Amino acid sequence: MTIFGIDYAWGRPSIASMKAAKVKFAARYLSHDTSGKNLSRSEADRLAAAEIWAVVVWESTASRAKSGGRAGGVTDAKAAQSQAALCGMPGSRPIYFAVDFDAQKADWPKITEYFKGVISVLGVGRVGMYAGYNPIKWAFDDGLISYGWQTYAWSGGRRDQRIQLYQYLNDQRVGGVDCDYDLAYKIDYGQWMPGKLPAAPEPPVPTAPPFPGRIITQPPVMTGEDVRTWQAQMFRRGWLIDDDGVFGPASERVLRAFQAEKGMMVDGELGPKSWRAAWAAPT
Repeated sequence: MTIFGIDYAWGRPSIASMKAAKVKFAARYLSHDTSGKNLSRSEADRLAAAEIWAVVVWESTASRAKSGGRAGGVTDAKAAQSQAALCGMPGSRPIYFAVDFDAQKADWPKITEYFKGVISVLGVGRVGMYAGYNPIKWAFDDGLISYGWQTYAWSGGRRDQRIQLYQYLNDQRVGGVDCDYDLAYKIDYGQWMPGKLPAAPEPPVPTAPPFPGRIITQPPVMTGEDVRTWQAQMFRRGWLIDDDGVFGPASERVLRAFQAEKGMMVDGELGPKSWRAAWAAPT
């Protein structure tokens, strides 16, 4: 399951252009900015009228999480909570906080203190982080966040499988406005409308399509729609793989890593057991 959305700052794509692009959610800013960067109640209402969900992220400066300390986290969380409430966000919904730079391990103790300040205001269940791969991983590992919005920047091709949102392409145009493209991988990714919570249906039980009847392996490289079907499912599961219908060395590496993760025989052969596991094995 993936859900397409966008994020943007000062520009505002028209509702018509977002509907034409099949945008399902808009990730928007909260901050101290007064020049038009932030989400407003009127914009949230317009998005809701078009059945486009809102998601909010707090960012005052790119490295605020490194420099703000615990007190800064407290201050920012209170401001973010107040601004979000004015936009109509229900009080149970999460807020992402930006780590918008290439954070290193040496920065992590300072970032940790900032997020501890945020948690003291919101509770960890309402705290998310926008960042590259490493800070997202560290934050999930250390129990500092419940929501992750990872950008492909500073991620080196890696993606944490616990994230709710993934920013996968910057500097795109929707309705003539600069936007970034995002995907949601979870049913709950922090979305809301003024005064409205998302429904929480039970996720469907994955059903594998019929096994194609041939063992897929390489070399020689094998191609076909059955390969593309498997690749697309592996991408949905969080693996970085192209759904080009070509089972080459890159696809075999993903398959071997998947087999090892699931305790299967690591043979690099896409047979009936590995095929079914791509749909049925827990993510």
